[in-house]
Amino acid sequence: MRKIVEVSTGYDPRPHQAYLHNALRRFNVLVFHRRFGKTVFAINESIDRGLRNMRQNPKYFYIAPTYGQAKRVAWDYYKDYTKNLPNVEVNESELRITVYRPERGDKITWQLLGAENPHAIRGVYADGAVLDEMGEMSREIWGMVVRPALSDREGWCIFIGTPRGRNLFYDLYTFATTGFWPDGEQRDEAPGDWFAAKYKASDTGIIPKAELEAARQTMTSDEYNQEYECDFSAALVGAYYGKEMNRIEESGQITSVPYDNMTGVETFWDLGMSDATAIWFVQRCGREIHLIDYIEESNKGLHELVKMIKERPYVYDMHNLPHDAAVRELGTGKSRFEVAESLLGKRLVTVMRKDAIDDGINATKMILGKCWFDKVRCARGIEALKAYERKWDPKNQVLMQKPLHNWASHGADAFRGLALNFSERPRVSRDALPTRTNNKHNTFSRRR
Repeated sequence: MRKIVEVSTGYDPRPHQAYLHNALRRFNVLVFHRRFGKTVFAINESIDRGLRNMRQNPKYFYIAPTYGQAKRVAWDYYKDYTKNLPNVEVNESELRITVYRPERGDKITWQLLGAENPHAIRGVYADGAVLDEMGEMSREIWGMVVRPALSDREGWCIFIGTPRGRNLFYDLYTFATTGFWPDGEQRDEAPGDWFAAKYKASDTGIIPKAELEAARQTMTSDEYNQEYECDFSAALVGAYYGKEMNRIEESGQITSVPYDNMTGVETFWDLGMSDATAIWFVQRCGREIHLIDYIEESNKGLHELVKMIKERPYVYDMHNLPHDAAVRELGTGKSRFEVAESLLGKRLVTVMRKDAIDDGINATKMILGKCWFDKVRCARGIEALKAYERKWDPKNQVLMQKPLHNWASHGADAFRGLALNFSERPRVSRDALPTRTNNKHNTFSRRR
């Protein structure tokens, strides 16, 4: 007869945490105020489910927006709550904890990962996953990576975080609470598999009222409502274009924007090497700027991107590449500008000017009020503009005067080029490559 050994992990859940452990379903969207204890809650749920799992070699993932964040936020917790388990092995270099089950000839694995490169996680199976600070992750991490990984094991997922504007986290919360996607479309996934909960600081009593009042006195209303009251509609703290994007959304400028076949289309690119390439499709219609389409793709070369562009039913005026496309590569002796010219036509490709990031951000703020976005075809780019934010300095606890480079950077960088270069200007001469580009521009003039 097997001897059963009782082991304590040392976890003592708060009342709200205890309730949630009993309420969870297969897919769970949990919106928490700061200092609720969301990470400790989710880690212990993952450990408990792993120890109870009788499948062969169960595997679990904890995913944070970045690998470094996963290590800082969760790694010590995982080690602390598993240290008393028998046959446990800790791998510091790979942020992996393994509990061997000799009587079954298998093992349970928990591993920490970052979401900054979703494609690196492809091809694995998972019995369960925790996505922490989901509002800071790209859509691909769920739809293209985690959800498929859960399929063959019928695994579960817990999405946790504090609101960061209206993004995938908001969409999932809306679906879990209503059964409908925010655009009104009802999805096929059974709502009975989904559970959602929101915990505001004003309701839980975890943080004393005096402390909340003190925090309110030194924070903006958007900051306080986002961090403590779980408000998805609050402008993203540190977002460059939060107020502008909220304003145009409220005025109905994110809607259905059809292609006008009497007007030419320009594309504006942010070319990625090891990360994503973003492309905006733009038409000028009177005094309005119409954003009719958007592409964002990872691990695709110029030939594949050009094929995607040509497959669309648009007539193009110009394709605008970033300034670094003019640099010739050592391996081929050609620049990506020259390759694009050969694929799209010499008279249809130009290189945008290089400007200071601050100038581009200011130009974007000026131009956004004139913009109309197609809410379906440009959904990913719209999210990027909303989420583009300043970098946080954890040492000094302040927002830095430079952008955070994350998934939102690609669409925002391409749009910044649009704001500075959507104008009538001469095309860059091939003779000027790779050292010079034409700097003459007038941001708001119309091509004739």
